[in-house]
Amino acid sequence: MLKAFRNNDIIVQIIVILAVAGLMWAKSFAYPLSTPPSGGGSLFYWLTGAMSPTLATVLGFVLMLVEGVLLTSILYRHKLIGQGTLLPVLFFVIAMSLGRPSLTPVMLGTLFLLVAIDQLLITSTLLSIGLDKTFGAAACVGLSIVLCPTMVVFVIPVIISMFNFSLYSWRDWAMFILGLLAPWIIVETYYWLCDEMFYRNYLLWYTVTDIHLSAWGNVLQWIWSILFLLLLVCGLFKVIGSSRNHNINFNKNITTLLLFTIGSVGLTLYTQLFPVPAEAYAIPFACCTTYLFANGSSTGSFSSRRNDIWINVAFVVIVVFFAVINMITPIA
Repeated sequence: MLKAFRNNDIIVQIIVILAVAGLMWAKSFAYPLSTPPSGGGSLFYWLTGAMSPTLATVLGFVLMLVEGVLLTSILYRHKLIGQGTLLPVLFFVIAMSLGRPSLTPVMLGTLFLLVAIDQLLITSTLLSIGLDKTFGAAACVGLSIVLCPTMVVFVIPVIISMFNFSLYSWRDWAMFILGLLAPWIIVETYYWLCDEMFYRNYLLWYTVTDIHLSAWGNVLQWIWSILFLLLLVCGLFKVIGSSRNHNINFNKNITTLLLFTIGSVGLTLYTQLFPVPAEAYAIPFACCTTYLFANGSSTGSFSSRRNDIWINVAFVVIVVFFAVINMITPIA
């Protein structure tokens, strides 16, 4: 199965991805969530409040696939992986589908977070930095926070990324602040016109400050959480090791992705420590695990023939394991 992803067999890759996604979402299609997930902003509940549980599940499934394709196209465009492989889509789908998949605030916020990452990475290849890129990245982060207030943890990675790309001008920082505030100004104006500003801001403050440091779950959830974290950590080491063989733009882009990994760790404080809230780590997990299994110099990953058999076996076992264990894990 890994051979299809390494040899750029698009048809087989799409079939595998849809099969894995279908298996992992089977329970959600059969028993969709009857109540909206918690942790969202008012805009999220306004967008999804009138949806039936089945429609929300279907839209969540489609949005997950779209985000996986968007992430992969970003990695292609910035030459972080070789062309043709859809491994990032597969691992993104696995991360987003673990647990009880549905249309969640984190999933919707991730869509705009991906656009923000793309805007930031574009700056590493431009001779003259456009203020529109800075504003666009900040506005997307701000919009993701409006949809999912806990996404505020990604503001710090974005700020550090601006230093990483040498954005020191006061104009860049002015556009960043304006972009970050623009979605909030629009939303707060709407609340003020509807005479709901105090109540909505109180709910927002409660959501952002309601940090959980708990751990629970059954044995199956602990097993896949440990494997998930193990793959993420191994992938991170692989990415860091491969950065020594590439140019400065590649290393800056990798640093940005690592910063967003740190932001993902902060996002878990708003859910739970264990089982791992995998959707919070979907972007770094997809990127780092791709480096473990993709073949070719662009990723610096395993390529010796001696390792091929074992890597193929490990890949199949891991993918099947995540798909099956998600099906048999009892519904919470």
